[in-house]
Parts: sequence; C-alpha cells; structure tokens
Amino acid sequence: MNLNHPEPAIWVLTDANLEVTFSPNTRILQVTDKRCSKTWEQLPLSEELVIQHISQSGNTLKLELNSTLTLTATIELTEQSEVSFTLSAAAASADSIALERISFPSAFQTPDAHHYLLQTDSQGLLLPVDDTFYPLEEHPLFFCGGGAAMAWIGVTDHALETGYMAIFETPYDASISLTRENGLITFAPVWLPSMGEISYERRIRYIFMDKGGYVAQCKRYREYVWPKNKVQSLKEKQERFPAIEKILGAVHVYVWDGAREVSFAEELKEAGVEKALILWDANHLPYPVEGYDNKLKELGYGTGAYELFTDIHPDGHPANAAIQTIPLKRNVYPGKFDKITTRKEDGSTYSNSFGTFVCPEAVRPEIVNRVERELRLYPHETYFVDVYQANGLYECHHPEHRLTRQQYAEAIIQNYELLENEYNLYLGGEFGSDYVGSRGVYVHGMMTLQRTWFSSDINKKGSIHYYGDWRDNARPSIMLGARTATDTYLKYSINEYTRVPLYELVYHDAIVTSWRWEDGNHHNPEIWWKKDLFNILYGSAPLWSIDQERWASFSSTFVESYNRVCPWLQQICYDELVSHRFVSEDRKVQESRFSSGKRAVVNFGDEPYEYEGQFVEPRGFIILTE
Repeated sequence: MNLNHPEPAIWVLTDANLEVTFSPNTRILQVTDKRCSKTWEQLPLSEELVIQHISQSGNTLKLELNSTLTLTATIELTEQSEVSFTLSAAAASADSIALERISFPSAFQTPDAHHYLLQTDSQGLLLPVDDTFYPLEEHPLFFCGGGAAMAWIGVTDHALETGYMAIFETPYDASISLTRENGLITFAPVWLPSMGEISYERRIRYIFMDKGGYVAQCKRYREYVWPKNKVQSLKEKQERFPAIEKILGAVHVYVWDGAREVSFAEELKEAGVEKALILWDANHLPYPVEGYDNKLKELGYGTGAYELFTDIHPDGHPANAAIQTIPLKRNVYPGKFDKITTRKEDGSTYSNSFGTFVCPEAVRPEIVNRVERELRLYPHETYFVDVYQANGLYECHHPEHRLTRQQYAEAIIQNYELLENEYNLYLGGEFGSDYVGSRGVYVHGMMTLQRTWFSSDINKKGSIHYYGDWRDNARPSIMLGARTATDTYLKYSINEYTRVPLYELVYHDAIVTSWRWEDGNHHNPEIWWKKDLFNILYGSAPLWSIDQERWASFSSTFVESYNRVCPWLQQICYDELVSHRFVSEDRKVQESRFSSGKRAVVNFGDEPYEYEGQFVEPRGFIILTE
C-alpha cells in the first residue's frame, strides 16, 4: 500500500451487537456477533483489488482500491447493527479496461460442517455445506436454472438459530457464486458491468442473526422487499381484480386434448372440484370452442391461458409455418425477427433450445395485436405469462431499443402493467422472481425446486424417469406421461429433511405458488401423497396437467387430493405464513403457523405421532386453531 502516514494494524467498527474488524495485512474482514459470541471470517480480499488507502469516519471504513479500474469501497456498520458494503468506480477513461466481473466483498468462510446454505432458488432448500453432489455454479439473480428467485441468500447453523444473510440492494447486474472453500459451501456476490461499465454504486447488506434461523432471515427480507417493490397482499389485489377470489383455495389445471371441452369442466364440477383455475396452451391443438371462457365462468371456475412473449424463430424457419394451422401460436412474429430480437454487443442474438430471445421493449406492439385478437374469441380473466420471471435479465444492444438489465426488467414490468391496465387481466408467471413486485398473483414452479433434476435420467427415452417431449401437438407426453421420481429429485426436491418454505415466509399472503406444469402433484404417482402434504404445510396450490384419459385413470385420487388440500387452502389463502418449524428430531413432523392463528401439522413418516394430545396419522395431517 502507498500510505502517507501510519495506519492501524486492525480497523474496528463496533456497537452493542457486532464488532467488525479489517486487517490490511491479511486482507481479512471478521464480524463477531457479541450476542452469541460467534465470529464469521471472510476469505482474504482478492489480490486483484490493490488497497491504495483506507480511512475511517465513525462506523464507516472507506477503501480506495485499484484494479483495471479505480474503485471505492465502503464498509459500514449501520445503526441497525447490519453491515453494508458498497462498491463504485471512477469514471472510465478512454483507454481503461472495464472489468467483466468484480467479486466484492469476499465470501465468508463456513465455520464447520454443522451449517446449511439457504438456497433461495424456488421455494427454498437447506443445502448441507458439506454436500459434494449439488452443482455449484455462478448464476445471475432471477434465473430459474440455478439463480435466486429472491434477491438474498443466507447461511444458518444446524440448530437453525445463528447465521447471516446477504440482501442484494442493487440486484440487476449481480450474480451469486457458489463455491467450496476448505470443502464447505459458501457464496460470494459478483457484480457485472452494465453496458460495459461499473456505472453506478453496487450495494449489498449483510445481516447477522443470533437466533431465529431461516425464519428470521425470511422475515427480515420481507420487511425490506415489500415496501421497496410495492408488494400488495392478495386481499388488496382482489379489490382490483375480483376474479382472483375464484383461484384462492383452488386447484390449478392445465387441460389438453379432449379435456378442453366444456363437458370436461362440467365433469370436474360434478365430481366435487368446486374451485379451479383452468388454463390452456394455444401452442397446442385442439382449441376450445369460441366462448369457452364464458362457459367456465358460469361454472364458477377461473379461466385463462398460457402466454409467451420471449421466443421467436428466424424468418423462414420451418416452425413458423405452424401458424397456418395453429393461429394463436405464441412464438411466431412474421417478418419481425430482425426488429424485435434482443442483441448482444457484437450484434448476435441470445437463444436457447426453445428459440431466440425477444426484447421486452420491442415486442409491445405485437402483444397488443395478439391479445386483442384472442380476447375477442376467449375473454380470459388471466394469462400465465411464461418465461419472463424465469429466464434471467439481459442487456439489449439493438440500436433501436437499447436496454440495460434493469431497463430490461422495467420493460417486462411495463408489459405486465399493459396486460393489467388495458385488458383487466390478472397475471401468473413461471418462477417467482421478485423484481416484478405485485404485477402477478400466482407463480407456477416454485414448489418444484428448479435445480433438482440434474444428473438424472429424465431425458433418457425408455427410462422410468423420462419426462417426455412435446412432439405430439395435442397430447405432449411431457405433460401427460407418468414417471418415477429420480434419486436426485427425491434427495433434493422432495426431501422433507432439507426443504423449507423460504418463499412462502416472505410472500404467502401476496402470491399463490404451485408445482411446475410438467411436475404436477400427480406426475410421480408414488409420491403424490407427499406433494399434497407439502401443499398443506406451505399453504400452496396443487397443480394438475391432464387430459380426459389421465383424469379417467385417477379420477378418485384427483378428487381425494382436491378434498385433502383445497378446503384448507381456502381457510388460510389470505394469511401470512408466520413461522415454520421441524417438530420431530427426524423432521418427519413439521408445523406451519399462519397469521389467522391456524396451524397445519403434517406427518411425512410411516408411524403415527402424538402432538398436543392429538395423533397425526402416517402420511397425514391435522389442523389446529388457537
């Protein structure tokens, strides 16, 4: 360091609860929680960040750093006994080189194996820090392939008491790097450039817990994010969209083939399925009769359709011809490819196996054209808007609609608002990326931990685990087939020992969640009962993706499942999920407590369990009221 005067060997920030120290020699920051006498130590600051100068004002340290850019970092112990880190860059000169990524602050080392990473991908997972199988990667926030749905991540101990969390206050140009240090999992924030520059101050806040574990961390995030993103409760949203009432306490049903006939909905009603949201995908034939939605409304069902504004094929692609027979096909915009695609800096496009990415700003006129044409035939109450919340955020360098990642997110929000304001549609989405705030009522897929099909045979044809494909237009096997859950799925996605309702603890009274449509309650029949119990425990909606044949094969089980879950959901659909806890040592018995005072106690085990003078039957549950 080029220091002009002697400086302390250890810099100290302190208050009644925490002591934060930083050593310029070791480049290590430590946080000691005085309330529980626990010290959290970071890995050394990256050698790429050369410390030029350090100064202190009260409980704030200022570090002047040099890399390929001149950087200023601050470390502040706030009045709330939280540690705030900021990073900013001096204006780049013409000959400077912007960093592709900057990791700051360093990851905290996990003290020992008796801890969990709170993985906020989808609903929530206690990932053992000594796990060696789960894929550790770096993913941007709001990406369902492994990124976080909420802008935070945390660590807690095995007693589910002490720990810490990190809230990304500037989440749009950020990713989370999961790594193993000394054999134990930890995480580090990574800041990405915005249009090639570190052009604004990046902020992340660390909160240290002496008690309360994952529940306390969720409640702290709720306290932060609801006002920031202007989140509204379901009760408030229902004042604007009264049709929402029809889906609260309801099963969510995707219908295929002959199940799109009005007579099928009548059969559901006669069987005792009183409340349902019925959705269909216009990418697949047959289409329902004109006025189908009105018939469903007469039955008291919520009605809507699958929508998609993110994919396009190049002009001339053979798939585009399908619009001749599938007139409302979602990913066809004739002659618009060059005009509405999202572009990288080099002019190329972003794409995946489903198509090329459409810019949310440029597609807006096409949204109006298609929605207005469709609503004349099918007056939906809702659209399930696929992909927008799941695909991550991108920079668009198209000269006619340049967008930073934040502007990309804001353009998506404007598209949500267009559908809400102009067409009185309430909306659902895939994955629950929380930057959209209250522009959404339900999200499908959060109950399915998105990252837990890895290293399995789901894509292997002929395997009992094969989850199918889309080749049959009317009857895609990915939706209508049955399979057996893989070992990976059982270990991570449906394991009651490590699953926790992180998302529900933040959003239960604002957003209805469910399983993915290719992973509905019934798709792995041998664990159907278990998915139902998780729905009861978390207060989330069951989801079915069915045709007449699947209904006929399991009709009695569908009805039993509905009667097991949905009347309970009706009781607590407006409630905050106040707490969740493991009751038994083996975690087979768990309790959720809701703001109305109602409690659900479920037993995932094979033996009855006595709880407060009542027996919870194996694979059963009881409801308690205070």
